[in-house]
Amino acid sequence: MVRDLTELGPNLQKIITRLQADQNLLKLLYYTDKDPLSQKDLTTEQIKNEVFETLIKIVPRIEPAETAKSIIAMRVVNGNANNENDEFRDINISFEIFVPLTQWFIKDANLRPFCIMGRILKDLKGKTIDGLGRISGGNFSLNFLTEEMSCYEMSFSIITYD
Repeated sequence: MVRDLTELGPNLQKIITRLQADQNLLKLLYYTDKDPLSQKDLTTEQIKNEVFETLIKIVPRIEPAETAKSIIAMRVVNGNANNENDEFRDINISFEIFVPLTQWFIKDANLRPFCIMGRILKDLKGKTIDGLGRISGGNFSLNFLTEEMSCYEMSFSIITYD
């Protein structure tokens, strides 16, 4: 829950920062081979120049794919007045996880979209973002599927501090 919507932007950026700190998630997005988790960690410079707003997006705009890399785009879905205290809003966010079909299979017969969603769930569910609240949820569904791309959507809610 959030009292002042002007607090939302900086706190959403904290969520993106939390995701960018997960080297295994970054490897699943960045490396396109079948064993991405065995690759070297991404540098701070790579994260700044090749991940932020490219592979992990806070602005939910996806341009025509020119890459075989997977992408995560965060969206604020809605903010509803809280029934118990109308000074608060329940904020719902979702992540769209775009994975090219050619990149689905990775080492040990695992599937990249589910590894990515597993990392997002581990990084966010039950975590508290200062000034915003605790993140719950993690439900997912297939958003769309084309000849080249799959897109799953994961949804989370931000609830008040206990």
